Amino acid sequence: MSNEERGDGFHSSGSSSKRGNVFLYQVKTDSYGSMWFPRWKPWHLPNVVLLWMTSDIQGIIRTNDAMQSEIHEGNAMKYSLFTHWLVMCLVSIFFSTTGFAEPTDGANQREVDEEENVQQRAREKYAGIWRIETIASKGNTSEPDKRIIINNKVDGTWTLFIDDEEFSSGTNSFGPTCEPKEIDISITSGEGQGKVLQGIYEVEESVRRLCFQGGTGSRPDSFESFYGDESVVVTFVRE
Repeated sequence: MSNEERGDGFHSSGSSSKRGNVFLYQVKTDSYGSMWFPRWKPWHLPNVVLLWMTSDIQGIIRTNDAMQSEIHEGNAMKYSLFTHWLVMCLVSIFFSTTGFAEPTDGANQREVDEEENVQQRAREKYAGIWRIETIASKGNTSEPDKRIIINNKVDGTWTLFIDDEEFSSGTNSFGPTCEPKEIDISITSGEGQGKVLQGIYEVEESVRRLCFQGGTGSRPDSFESFYGDESVVVTFVRE
């Protein structure tokens, strides 16, 4: 029996034909790709299995292609999201260090302005005409035998008078946020010109105390004077 008589041939027309008592083998597919067999015989089985395996492999290949496409699309989306996230981070870092940060010159100027404001408030509080009431040195406290007046101005300059005669003058700089408050007394003219006395101070309404070390001593840390110590404590009263 020939292949045609055994129905091993495939007919794309979808019709069946008969030769003798044998119906020819046919394969039809519907719109969904499903296979159906109008008539078959036992010897058709090898071709049916082969056709089924071929169709299944093609389905697997199509499925794999779809999976690869989905994976590719998923990776592309992940890459796109990662790139977006990375760009946003870089932009945020850039603006946090440049765009949103205050320029260096502006920050420096602000610090200078704040320091000047602190100095100005300290100068205003320290300003006035003050008379020396007592002087403590080497553990001894005494009143001066002459009238000693110091005129502190709001611009930080000062002038010292002894019996109404100018004795020396200079400038002050302050550290009002320190504890105790600090002061540097620069003598720019008169007796002691060129010296800088490092001291501490405190100001009340009508009384002021100043402590410094004579010579080139370091800044004291308390308003006390002991024997053998170079600290000088001066008490002023406001005129």
